Amino acid sequence: MMNLIASISAAALIMGAPLTMGLKQAPTSPSVSAPAPAAAPLTAADRSKLLKEAAKALAAVKTARGKFEQYSPDGSYSTGQFALSRPGKVRFDYDDPVPLVLVSDGTTVALQDSDLETTDRVPLASTPLSLLLSSTLDFEKEAEVVDVRRMGDQTSITVRDKTGEMDGTLTVVLADNALTGWRTVDANGGRTSVLLSGIETGTKLNPRLFILKDFDNR
Repeated sequence: MMNLIASISAAALIMGAPLTMGLKQAPTSPSVSAPAPAAAPLTAADRSKLLKEAAKALAAVKTARGKFEQYSPDGSYSTGQFALSRPGKVRFDYDDPVPLVLVSDGTTVALQDSDLETTDRVPLASTPLSLLLSSTLDFEKEAEVVDVRRMGDQTSITVRDKTGEMDGTLTVVLADNALTGWRTVDANGGRTSVLLSGIETGTKLNPRLFILKDFDNR
């Protein structure tokens, strides 16, 4: 489901790109980890309730901004800032030395490399971001739910593409029903984690953040 940079594809674009270009070595501390299995299995009713509560809480966040850390399968590590405007819009600005900006404008997701002066785009609907950026988020309707776990105030929800067109899984991690990060596993078993921090919600964002022009159109 996710693996970009090496070869840009609809499945890979955002959630798990192994960014290998000049990244720092990852710290030894864990990134996004799913909570330990609950003491007792969730009943079908509990599982459905957790999914609905998580979806409602995520969809209620119309705007947000903060910082992110990305841990990639090859051990590399990158940081940056993000801004989100629901529905459909998000921006990831990577810190130096990574020359990348990733922007979803609500229709397409674009990855721009300022060193190579290239911009690659794929439809938003073909990426896992379409689920997280939906204003009517419904895990059970929009994805195949593989696993739901709850431990204390932390919830993890693992999903895969319902159509079968994208390989791999996406695990969304929440604390008190607030998104704290996600983890992806691609078709080859490569794991990428993204950890969010310093999150501010309900902030006023400049709409121009979500417009990314190609280099030849500047």
